[in-house]
Amino acid sequence: MQDRIAAFETYLRVERRRGASTTARYVDIVRSFLAHREALASASDFTTVDRNDCLEFLRSGTVVAGEPSRSVWNLRLSALRAFYQYLVDLEVIVKNPTHRIERHKIASREPIPLSMTEFLDLVEAAERTSPLVRSRNVAIVQVLYNTALRVAEAVSLDVDRVDWDAYAFRDVRTKGNKWLSAKFPDLVAGVLERYLEDRARRKILSEGALFVSERGTRLSIRAVQQLVRDLGTAAGIQRPVTPHLLRHSCATELVDLGTGLKVVQQICGHASQSTTERYVHVRAGADRAAIDALGSAVDRGLKARRRAA
Repeated sequence: MQDRIAAFETYLRVERRRGASTTARYVDIVRSFLAHREALASASDFTTVDRNDCLEFLRSGTVVAGEPSRSVWNLRLSALRAFYQYLVDLEVIVKNPTHRIERHKIASREPIPLSMTEFLDLVEAAERTSPLVRSRNVAIVQVLYNTALRVAEAVSLDVDRVDWDAYAFRDVRTKGNKWLSAKFPDLVAGVLERYLEDRARRKILSEGALFVSERGTRLSIRAVQQLVRDLGTAAGIQRPVTPHLLRHSCATELVDLGTGLKVVQQICGHASQSTTERYVHVRAGADRAAIDALGSAVDRGLKARRRAA
């Protein structure tokens, strides 16, 4: 059985291109499921599992208000579904026992992207931090917002990955073990240059790392998350500010500026345009502005025709 699980792990990483964290979670869930089955006196071979066996496992564990946690249910279901589909593809079993089990709907809490005013307040909050880390903090905020990089991608950046000719971060390892080139504007080039001048005067322990802590080691994801959260509070923004919110805000602002979804999809590194659509949020009053703009365009066209007549 351990050989089968090891092969499933390889399948997730190599064929399905799942990330390391997702692969580890799925494998842990499958192991837990099989251990759960072994603990039952009546448990049979894993290949004879049916829908009820899966439901019994899904209902066990984390409970909220007397019911299994919806997120835990969905995560476990995804792992079991992937495992048994893998067995179906190998013709070890004929039917996936999870196919008729429904995912639980989770009410989405749509993040409200930062307005441009709020983002400028965030930058000013970074500019008010200690001189020792000021240029770094400004650079982090500007990079996250202007490139739509994920926080894990930002902290993984190395100095030698900065392409100063093309104004881009080269070979950024992104979600799903893919690679992208993240372009940045002149503004980001300027704040990076100022930060690197300060960085050069310090003792650096993690030589290649672009963003380093006060100790000179590569900044962690948690440290950047905490930094952005603290800057949001200092800026007086009345909701939690996270690196991921900056990513949403970047996508929304790009669309507001007239950028097509295909281009935004490429910038964000999304495999599917539907994912990009979930990142883009309609600003309040955008429908009125769009309708008024359309009416103005029609009016201009009519007037131009009348003048030409």
